[in-house]
Amino acid sequence: KKGMANMAEENVQEDYNSTLDQPSLDPTPESEASSSSAGPNDIITNGSSITETEVEELISQFATTSTRFEVTNASDADFNYNLGNAILAIDAEIYPQLICEGSSGSYYVFDQKGQKLAVFKPKDEEPFAPGNPKWPKFFQRVLCICCFGRACLIPNIGYLAETAASIIDERLELHVVPKTRIVKLKSPTFNYRKWFYRFISPSYFKEGSYQLYVDGYRQAGEVLREWETNENALTEEERRVFIEKFQRMCVLDYVIRNTDRHDDNWLIRHVPGKDMKIAAIDNGLSFPFQHPECTSRFRTFPFAWASLNIANEPWDRELRQKLLKKLTQTCVDSLCREIRCLFRHHRSENSESMIRHNQPLLIRNQMRVLRGQIWNLREALENDETPAEMVRKTPILVSKRRNKKKSDDWKNAYKVKNAVLINRFCWCCCC
Repeated sequence: KKGMANMAEENVQEDYNSTLDQPSLDPTPESEASSSSAGPNDIITNGSSITETEVEELISQFATTSTRFEVTNASDADFNYNLGNAILAIDAEIYPQLICEGSSGSYYVFDQKGQKLAVFKPKDEEPFAPGNPKWPKFFQRVLCICCFGRACLIPNIGYLAETAASIIDERLELHVVPKTRIVKLKSPTFNYRKWFYRFISPSYFKEGSYQLYVDGYRQAGEVLREWETNENALTEEERRVFIEKFQRMCVLDYVIRNTDRHDDNWLIRHVPGKDMKIAAIDNGLSFPFQHPECTSRFRTFPFAWASLNIANEPWDRELRQKLLKKLTQTCVDSLCREIRCLFRHHRSENSESMIRHNQPLLIRNQMRVLRGQIWNLREALENDETPAEMVRKTPILVSKRRNKKKSDDWKNAYKVKNAVLINRFCWCCCC
């Protein structure tokens, strides 16, 4: 952890004085900002300031509290209705149930009729969190600490990454991620430290990601194997629709730099002649602060879908045109501000003082990687490169140029450099 924090400081040191792009919800004109005085808790952004209160107001659009069981985003009425039914079910002692599959403490949430509503993932039960109820991760943390975790990711922010992936999916209009928000739930079926808390309370509120449940979907690996054995499984129109949906997922995974995409955590819904949909779930191991290819020689976490034949298909024309129109500098800046504010919601509650101290630098690096992925995506779309060709592009880091006005010329607005492999020694040769 200490090495990770030091690495973050080294990566941003050369850009620290020239790049200043803290989150801003309402950028103030330069003339007004120069005359305004920022408070001690304000964040200065290119001459403007944003208070912690304003950051929390934005976060409240995507996160609930233990006293406010709804998000304030006006477009999330369906989410609030779903969450309300889940809370009524918990009050009626219909508790969430632990999902046996996977490496984290994930729970199915039900309504009062026993129907699945959502999947809840508490932040203290994530794959690398101390409260993880799965025994394999416990033994890995105790007996194989040198191989524990992913050096390119900030520990235990998977619940934020899940929500951020849903936000990007909505902003880019990809529609492949089930709506995900941050909520607080309380249930005796969660994994609590009962040896201590039984003297205080049988349970307490846990914060985590709450993803709406999608029904009628199957794991992609299973469906693809069936299609391989049946050449007539898809009509030409269904195949075209599937490729377009698949490319939407490729865009999402590439932008968020998902390090855990395999055939078991993206789903397909196929009703012959009626419906064809894709759902990209399990996006928690995303948003690295350093490119995986430049963090480790042995663990680069490639995209599993890049080896599929359909990854070599050309981009869908309508999808390509829509993304090129949407990926403007204004859109990218707004998206980065939103995601950055969301990641500020994380507050370490353990002894990880190095990570807590360097959190602003780590988030800054996350945004550099995110912009770099969007930069490469835009180039791939302009050059009409396939998704398989896109993932082979050189990983880059992109920072905003200071005091540059918004324009359509990306090279004048951003500063680009290639990501380089970090030379560091690890006695176990795993990092």
